[in-house]
Amino acid sequence: MNSTQELSAHPETPSSSKQAKNDFPKSNRLLSPKSYSHVFAQAERFGNRNWTMIVRPNNEDYPRLGLAIAKKQLQRAVWRNRVKRIAREAFRSHKKELSGYDIVVLGRKGMQDLDNETLHSSFLHLVRKIKKSKLKNSPSK
Repeated sequence: MNSTQELSAHPETPSSSKQAKNDFPKSNRLLSPKSYSHVFAQAERFGNRNWTMIVRPNNEDYPRLGLAIAKKQLQRAVWRNRVKRIAREAFRSHKKELSGYDIVVLGRKGMQDLDNETLHSSFLHLVRKIKKSKLKNSPSK
């Protein structure tokens, strides 16, 4: 059997059904410089040893993520790409808790030395802090 026959023989694999629920569409991304500026203008900062998150309520029922991993913090592209991949995966798996926020994720020096599990749990620590903050309920300036 060739590859097209194999694909048609098994139209829905477990990974494809999981991917549909944990996707990362364009509506969940900050794409333009204007949207990044909007978040940075009046935002709350959350941080720990590994990550910094700039957070602002977005008056939508879905979250949006922007990544600003600086070359100054992580010099090698391999390191930056790995950190971005971990941030996107953690965001995807916790979209429900972050609904209603625009978030810009910043990296910190030394992240390349940490393992994926540590970075992921550190990201989730900030997700919990954001959820507890009740930032959405505070009046906008």
